[in-house]
Amino acid sequence: MSVVALLDDRHASEQHPTSRLYTGFVREHRIDDPARLDASWAAVEADQRAGLHALLLADYEWGARLLKAGHEKLAPESLGALRVLMFERCEKLSREQATRWLEAQPEGEGVAGTMDLRASVARAEFSEAIARIHEAIAAGETYQVNYTYRLHGRAFGSPLALYRALRARQPVAFGAWIVLPPGGPVTHVLSCSPELFLRCEGGLATARPMKGTASRFTAPEGDSETARLLSEDIKNRAENLMIVDLLRNDLGRIAQIGSVKVPELFSIEPYSTVFQMTSTVQARLRPEVGMPELLRAAFPCGSITGAPKHHTMQLIAQFESTPRGLYCGAIGWVDAPRAGARLGDFCLSVAIRTLTLGAEQGGTRPLTLGVGAGIVKDSVAADEFEECRWKARFLTGLDPGFELFETLLCTAEGALPHLERHLQRLARSAATLGFTCDIAAARALLVAAAREPAAGARRLRLALAHGGRFALTQAPLAPLPQGELRLRIADELVPEADPLAAHKTTRRALYDAGVRAAEAEGAFDSLFFSAGGWLVEGGRSSVFVKLGGRWFTPPLADGALPGVMRTLLLDDAGFGASERRLTRADLAAAEALLVCNALRGALPARLSSEASVR
Repeated sequence: MSVVALLDDRHASEQHPTSRLYTGFVREHRIDDPARLDASWAAVEADQRAGLHALLLADYEWGARLLKAGHEKLAPESLGALRVLMFERCEKLSREQATRWLEAQPEGEGVAGTMDLRASVARAEFSEAIARIHEAIAAGETYQVNYTYRLHGRAFGSPLALYRALRARQPVAFGAWIVLPPGGPVTHVLSCSPELFLRCEGGLATARPMKGTASRFTAPEGDSETARLLSEDIKNRAENLMIVDLLRNDLGRIAQIGSVKVPELFSIEPYSTVFQMTSTVQARLRPEVGMPELLRAAFPCGSITGAPKHHTMQLIAQFESTPRGLYCGAIGWVDAPRAGARLGDFCLSVAIRTLTLGAEQGGTRPLTLGVGAGIVKDSVAADEFEECRWKARFLTGLDPGFELFETLLCTAEGALPHLERHLQRLARSAATLGFTCDIAAARALLVAAAREPAAGARRLRLALAHGGRFALTQAPLAPLPQGELRLRIADELVPEADPLAAHKTTRRALYDAGVRAAEAEGAFDSLFFSAGGWLVEGGRSSVFVKLGGRWFTPPLADGALPGVMRTLLLDDAGFGASERRLTRADLAAAEALLVCNALRGALPARLSSEASVR
């Protein structure tokens, strides 16, 4: 997809189409050196006078350098930038129009999610950082520090499909789907930010700092009680008020005298996983204020620094182990100034609940998400750590649209061969893909089912939903024909780089169709090749090929599932099998074939006479 940006407002309507779609990318103004802000912004405004439209992205570290607050400790690759993307077209959309545009993009189809999410700090490191912050507060260096860390992992599926899923899970006023110009480490921005940094309409600036959080999963009395408790919580009110005062001070530097107001304090806003406390600060800006002056006065937003702002940002540089990047920076639109004015209308969000993705590598993209919490003198490290986890749940709680499952043999005597191997594979996949998984409960469920009386061997199928729910089904095991099983070659090819191939998921329409096609021809299974021409596996079995007196099976790197029976055969020194890439020519030259799964064991097989391996 070419460079494009959708600023996505959940409140946008036909009467007030406040979502914006930017297309027809022309150029980027990248301001690496804050000292060049005035000259570079003049070039932005020249483009605006020529009819182009501006989209702004500002990194937190660029703000640190702008204010000379903690910038000395930045590594060269972490200096950040202010980026302004210029487009030929800006179309204002309602929520429904934005939805239709997203649905019309072919890149938005299919399942999407995350895997291998890891925090940049462990719980112990988090607690140590909070202890250091408490020492700084006790020494009078700061009142509040917004401490943050990163989640790193991989995203699978298309970035647009992932954004659509997040958008459905957490509708917000400041969503953003941005495909960046090529060449940098970040290729896509997916933002579900609920927080306004600054909006300016006709010279009236509005900030809506967000400080104060409560999980929507903790109060048994329900949402209304959770919201009430948050609204009355002294600690959260104190945190919020500190930041309100900070923003009043920031805006006061560029506001007309006496115009700074606080029309609303301690409002509670519901989101998919948390309640947030917000307040509203407004100011009438002085006529001589332009965007450079505004950024110097107010960026980055005080809600993600702490108070006092400048020294607290210096402390943040000491306490945090990884750069924030776009997280805690700003994203938004900036219109051209009206005739005679220094500043046009604009709307910038605080870039929280914001993912950045990198270039695709082997079917996945590197992913970074920042999370954090405001720390004051009475903050408890364990509570703040849990708050960060709540805030990340808009992503970590995202259902990818499939389940994990295991299919086990239950013998007529009620035995479950290889039970622990099945459970180990399920646990590994659940950990990688972020599924909640209680292995003890899974074991108990299967053992209980095996104890039920039955006339013969059975097939047990245990499915695991993303949220941790198990579903167990069972069916009699039908007998197989005597002799070698027949195999067909599937016409369809499997993708070469499928990050989900290593996991047994319900996302298997291609394989299920292959099994049905085989059964329709009187065969046991269909063998699949990859788009690169390598043998992968059967629709319901692993395959071994005998060449030169030795057995070989396709490697996992070619897309084969780590089947339980496959692993047992590879571990069997007497069988002597090994992994090897296999072609159609290898299959045609095979001295013998063997297919296997945990349900049926290892079975001799042959290609049906109709099968073509050309």
